[in-house]
Amino acid sequence: MNGSQSLSYLFSESLGKKCVYCLRNNQLCEDQILMRGNALYLCAPRGQMIEGYLVIAPSTCVGCLSHLPGKWLPELTRLKSVVADFYREVYGITQGTFYEQGRAGGGAVRDAVGGFPHHAHLCCLPFSIDLHTLLEGKYDQRNLSGPDELSAVAQNNPYIYVESIHGEGSYKRRLYVAQSEDGRAELERKRLKPIVAAVMGLPERGDWRAYPGDRELGRVIQSFRDFQRRKEAVSWRIT
Repeated sequence: MNGSQSLSYLFSESLGKKCVYCLRNNQLCEDQILMRGNALYLCAPRGQMIEGYLVIAPSTCVGCLSHLPGKWLPELTRLKSVVADFYREVYGITQGTFYEQGRAGGGAVRDAVGGFPHHAHLCCLPFSIDLHTLLEGKYDQRNLSGPDELSAVAQNNPYIYVESIHGEGSYKRRLYVAQSEDGRAELERKRLKPIVAAVMGLPERGDWRAYPGDRELGRVIQSFRDFQRRKEAVSWRIT
């Protein structure tokens, strides 16, 4: 993060909008932090659209995944592999959905409506949902092999990154970027979670304030701890 970005984050927090995912702000309960790496961590946030909604985020403020230092990317891959393994074993989901709104990709540092700082976080769902069909046609698209290509392909643009089923069964990893300046501004404002919740048939769960999902949160934390204990027998680590 450069100096101007740091000042912007501090300015956002001075307005009372503390970043939820920056661990120094202590906005997450310790039980919600499921695994810690050297630079990234895995957590179970409030606002569970369905039980099993997880997030991978850097411990310190970085605006989006395309801004992550390259040396952090192997840790992101390992954490995502843990989540995929958890989804297979606990929920029977072999093709989960992963997405990130890279609203800070073009330099935005906080949400224009809510005022909270942007902080990179990969959203993970134990649910097979075709997000590509929702997005293609509206944005330019690029096929990627994974998040390690985000920096080179997204460059200095806001974006949406998706790993999900597509059509009748294929699984694709794609980056979506705007086709115009108006589109860039729209991507910086866009909130994907309400759209995802609606497609899942759960529109009332698109805002964590309206549906905090604390019952589901308690269950996924317990399920992950049980999963961890089963894996301890094989000395399984993320770093």
